[in-house]
Amino acid sequence: MKKTVWMRRFAALGLALSLLLAGCTMQGAGTGGGAPAQDSAGDGASAEAAKPDTPEKAPEAAPATVPDSFPALKVQPSGKLKVGLLYHNLETESQFRNYNQTKIECEHRGWELAEGYYNNNDEGRTALTSFITQGVDAIIIGNCDMMPFSDLVVKAREQGIGVYNVDNQLVAGVVSNACQPNGVAGAELAYKLAQEYTWDAKYAVITNPAIQVQMERTEVAKAIWGQYPGMVAAGEEFVNSQGASESPQQQAYNYAKRFFEKEGAELDIIFCSYDKLAAAADEASRSVPGSECSIVGIDGGSEAWSHIREEGSNFKYSYAQPTELYNHSTFELIKQLQVDGMQPGDPGCMISYFGQAMYFTGFIVDKSNVPEPGQPVHAAFNFYGGDPDDPEAWYNWAGEAEPYIIQ
Repeated sequence: MKKTVWMRRFAALGLALSLLLAGCTMQGAGTGGGAPAQDSAGDGASAEAAKPDTPEKAPEAAPATVPDSFPALKVQPSGKLKVGLLYHNLETESQFRNYNQTKIECEHRGWELAEGYYNNNDEGRTALTSFITQGVDAIIIGNCDMMPFSDLVVKAREQGIGVYNVDNQLVAGVVSNACQPNGVAGAELAYKLAQEYTWDAKYAVITNPAIQVQMERTEVAKAIWGQYPGMVAAGEEFVNSQGASESPQQQAYNYAKRFFEKEGAELDIIFCSYDKLAAAADEASRSVPGSECSIVGIDGGSEAWSHIREEGSNFKYSYAQPTELYNHSTFELIKQLQVDGMQPGDPGCMISYFGQAMYFTGFIVDKSNVPEPGQPVHAAFNFYGGDPDDPEAWYNWAGEAEPYIIQ
C-alpha cells in the first residue's frame, strides 16, 4: 500500500514538473511580461487578430490516433453567424469577463448572440438543447463542470455546430479550449509560496472538485508540497457549486474559519482554486488576531486585486488570467473554421487538430504589481504587446458592451 501511495505521489510530482517545464517555454504576461504567449496550438496570438506569427509551414497534423469523426462544421461564407453562449455565476469575475468579451466580439463582427444562463445543470442542458434546436452555428461554453453536458456536445457536433470552450474541460466533440496551463499556474504559486516559507509551512486547500481546471491547479500544488517533510497539510475542503444551500463563497468562508479555529495563527497558507474563494478566506482570516496566513487564488479581476491592495489583507497572491484573450482567440478560431472554411492543420490555422487546446500564460499578482483601478483590464497584460492607442485593435473594440474596467 505504501509503495502504491508513493508511486502515485511521484507520478503526480512528475506531472507537475513536466507542466512547469513546459510553461517555462512560454512568455509571461502582465506587468513587465509582454503579451501572453500561445503554445503550438497557434504559435502565438497577435495583439490584433490572435493569429499565428506568419509561420513558414502549417502546424503539424493530428496524430492518426486522434481523428475527428463528426460531420463537417457549418460554414457561413457570408460571415453572418449565430453564436450561443452558455454561462453561469457571473459573480465570478472570469465568468463575467468572458461574457462581456463575447458581447463585444459578436457586436463588432455583426454576429447574432443567443444567451443561455443557468443556475443548475438541468437548466444548462435546457439551454444547450435550445441552441441546438435553434440551429446556432457555434456554441461557446465558459468554465463549468462539462460532464453533465457531454452528450449534448456530441449531439451539437453531429449537426455541424462548432462547440468551443473557454477555460474549461475538453470532452469528446469540443473543437478547442482556450485557457492557461492550469497545472503550471498552480505550480508557479506553489513554488513561490514554499520558497518564502523555506519549505516549512502548514497549509490548507479549498477547491471545487466538479471543475477539472480547478483541480489541476490544486492537485499540482499538493503534489509538489507533499514531497517536502516541512510542508504539512492541515486539510482540504471541497465547495459544492450545484444544489448547495450556500454559495461556494460562503462555503469557502466557513471552511477557512474552521481551519483558523483549529490551527489559529499557525496556519501559514490557504491555497484556493479560484479568487472568489480566496477573497472569502481572506475575510475569514480577519477574525484571527496576528494571523499572517498567505491566501492565494487564481483568475484575476477587481475583487481579488482590491483585496491584495488593501492594507492588512492576507490575500497575498493571485494568478491573473488573460480571459479576454482566451475569448477573442476563440472567436478568431470560429471565423477561421466557420467563415473562412479552414481546417485544423491548414497553413495559418490556429489549431493543428480538433480537440486541441490553445494555451496562453498569465502572471502572478502581488502588492508590487497589482493593476491599478480605472484602467481597462487589457492594460494589466500590456495590451498583449500591441499599441494601446490603436483604434482598430480588438482590445479597443467597444459598443453596447465596453472593455472591462478594473475597479
